[in-house]
Amino acid sequence: MNLSLVVRFTLLALVSSSMAAVAGAAEPGPDSPKRYRVIFNSDGHGVFKDAKGDLDQWIANLFGPLENSHVDALFWCDGSGGNTANYDSRVLERTGARVGKADPKLQALIDQGNDPPRVVVREAHKRKLDVFYSFRINDIHDSFILSEQPTFKIKHPEWLLGKKKYGAVTSYPTALNFAVKEVRDLKFRAIEEIFTKYDFDGLEVDFLRGAPYFLPGTEKKNAPLLTELVSRYHRLLQQQSKKRGRRLQLAVRVDESLDACGRDGFEVAKWIERGLVDHVILGSGVIDIEIAQFRKLARPRGVHVYPCLYGWPSRYSPIPRKLAAAIALNYWQQGADGIYLFNWFPHTLDNSEQTGPWMASMLDRIGDPAGLRASEPELMFVVDRGRPAGEYPSNWLHCILPKALEPGRPLGLRLRVREDLTRKTKSLTLRLQVDNLQAGDRITVTIGDKPVTGWKSAGKDRLETSVSPSLIARGDNLVKLVLVKQAKTSKAARVARAVELDVRR
Repeated sequence: MNLSLVVRFTLLALVSSSMAAVAGAAEPGPDSPKRYRVIFNSDGHGVFKDAKGDLDQWIANLFGPLENSHVDALFWCDGSGGNTANYDSRVLERTGARVGKADPKLQALIDQGNDPPRVVVREAHKRKLDVFYSFRINDIHDSFILSEQPTFKIKHPEWLLGKKKYGAVTSYPTALNFAVKEVRDLKFRAIEEIFTKYDFDGLEVDFLRGAPYFLPGTEKKNAPLLTELVSRYHRLLQQQSKKRGRRLQLAVRVDESLDACGRDGFEVAKWIERGLVDHVILGSGVIDIEIAQFRKLARPRGVHVYPCLYGWPSRYSPIPRKLAAAIALNYWQQGADGIYLFNWFPHTLDNSEQTGPWMASMLDRIGDPAGLRASEPELMFVVDRGRPAGEYPSNWLHCILPKALEPGRPLGLRLRVREDLTRKTKSLTLRLQVDNLQAGDRITVTIGDKPVTGWKSAGKDRLETSVSPSLIARGDNLVKLVLVKQAKTSKAARVARAVELDVRR
């Protein structure tokens, strides 16, 4: 072959390869999963309880805040935790039945023909919303809410993990052991019934309600058992899709990093590679989420990735509006396909969470980063904080705070800011919270090796100072704290608890 032709063909191949790499994503086809701007996960218990048995008020609580919003999909949980049922079921017993406390208001609705899943599907479709059944597959609220504890856990203690040590944390006594075949079969039959009776558009398997799933040290060996269960759900939805003449979708909610997923036995890469899932939701309560790790796997397969914006993340309870806006903007800049809201209660009448008005007012902007950026005059970026817990043994592994400051030893922290703060910023205020802070203490702070000065007291255990926008890089900023001098007025440890960057525009 002519050498010049070889060169031209080679260049053409390289250009084609480069264009494909830049595109990075599978071309959407008629059978591709939908991309949602905002997914709203509704804890059915909260909105139902606050309606006090009034059907119209329950519908208004659930759907009113979603009107004229960016919410494209409702992921509805019946509020029972996946071990009992707040609907008419022959697989799971009614919540409270075992202890004689079944909700008479719920029974009245069912007797009137208003079985909650049927109502939710009907009302969602009226509003052109896709609606998924959100299945909390291993919820442990029944460890302390006895009305949610099912008979099968009493009769079959061998199905439970019980209290076991996972690193520094202990599992809840009612967590199920998914190495037990009967457990997996029960969890499949519950979903099989749901999709036989109700016209949901998809299923969310909420694996973060919650880990652990296997005995300590057996997670890797038993991980294929969860993969097979996900495969069974996938096949079930495929069968139902053929019957209904439309594609039903499968979503999973998993940990915030691939490392954490591996520790819990979630073979997410295999689920994506084998085409088992359409949507991957990341995190539960954490702030820093490694979206890029999952996007790299998901994008070539046409799978969508959504970080979870929690209602009270990393001990900010409830989440301040300016923090919610900043987290959402960070997620968009990291390449999220959309935002997933969990433990948001935006209804305004008799809201037991008292967050309704401002949460409702963000639903028409949080799915559009440009609009969100333009409409929010205040943002707050923070260093993530927290520790693994009994229901989250592999979460917050990246966190350092809270941490005792050791005199003279630097404490390095990550402050993630994906916004360009050099534009349209009126002021930046950096704040520290240090437990047991004394007037005679001296703490030095650097950001990217540049000193931050001008500190003044901002109340008990708090310091603040103004900083220049040029000091904050667009990305992950290294913040170092050093306790240079510890006053003798208190021997108690100085515990760094929060680093916050307030932005006024």
